[in-house]
Amino acid sequence: MRNFTSDTAKKILANEINVETLLTQYPEYKQEVLNELRVLKSNHESNIVQAIIDKYTASAKMAKNKIMKSGMNETTVNAFLPHIIKARFAIYLLEQLNTAVAAANASDKNVKFNLWDGMILQKLLFRKGFERKPVSLGLFRLGWKLVMHKKILMPLVNQKGIYCFYSKPLIGELAKLIGGKSCLEIAAGDGTLTKFLNEKNVGCKATDDYSWQHYISYPEFVEKADAKTALHKYKPEVVLCSWPVPKNPYEKHVFQTGSVDMYIVIGTRNPAYTGDFDAYNNNGKFTMELNERLSSLIVPPSPENAVYIFRRIQK
Repeated sequence: MRNFTSDTAKKILANEINVETLLTQYPEYKQEVLNELRVLKSNHESNIVQAIIDKYTASAKMAKNKIMKSGMNETTVNAFLPHIIKARFAIYLLEQLNTAVAAANASDKNVKFNLWDGMILQKLLFRKGFERKPVSLGLFRLGWKLVMHKKILMPLVNQKGIYCFYSKPLIGELAKLIGGKSCLEIAAGDGTLTKFLNEKNVGCKATDDYSWQHYISYPEFVEKADAKTALHKYKPEVVLCSWPVPKNPYEKHVFQTGSVDMYIVIGTRNPAYTGDFDAYNNNGKFTMELNERLSSLIVPPSPENAVYIFRRIQK
């Protein structure tokens, strides 16, 4: 059994140590998780990935409750902290697997855009290479009808850390919502959303903990900082997050930051794909609105697309 120092335990409980560091420090738990995943994968349950996530999430919550109730008792910490570490490993590994599977499926089927589709999508969605541009909805609606293999777009661009495209009307509406307020984007990835808003003269700062640098190229203007640190440093009035990881450890800090009056999330309606819905539904300090009009401005169109606007309840 591992013996954890009090300081290490507190940092792990607060998610202040990134997963890559934990994988290096506790390789034995990674192997345990891999063995458990192999066993669970043999289960023929239809939604096995979500079942695995639910299992590890429940285990982590139970372990955290035990530790907190014990008052950080050393024996209890040593017994239950590994459950929390393993849960973080499992969810991280499943995220990597999901990306790898999408890439493998495309490769196995020799899926790639033909010259026609590639030419249309490059014109509609990108400035150059994989650098996104604000999308003209009128042109997109016309061009999208001409694309033959629509379903392979997102699996292919997911490998570059791209989960959606932002239309010009969406950027304009977000700029109006933010106005002259101080703005921070957390988990910003390559910073595309912040860059588009800055082009609209919105003063927004992009931050990310760089935990996805294995396949996202972070530009210099995206500051390396986890959400909690960035929120404390900048004390923003408005916070943005696009495609937050499901059941993530960082969105809860937005609702706990006193300076924040508005939080805007771009993602999906399905908790299995994006967002910390526990924090959304139980924060107690903000109203929650699913804005259908803004949701319809995300590209490509999907009934799953969602823009949530949280506003602080004024006393």
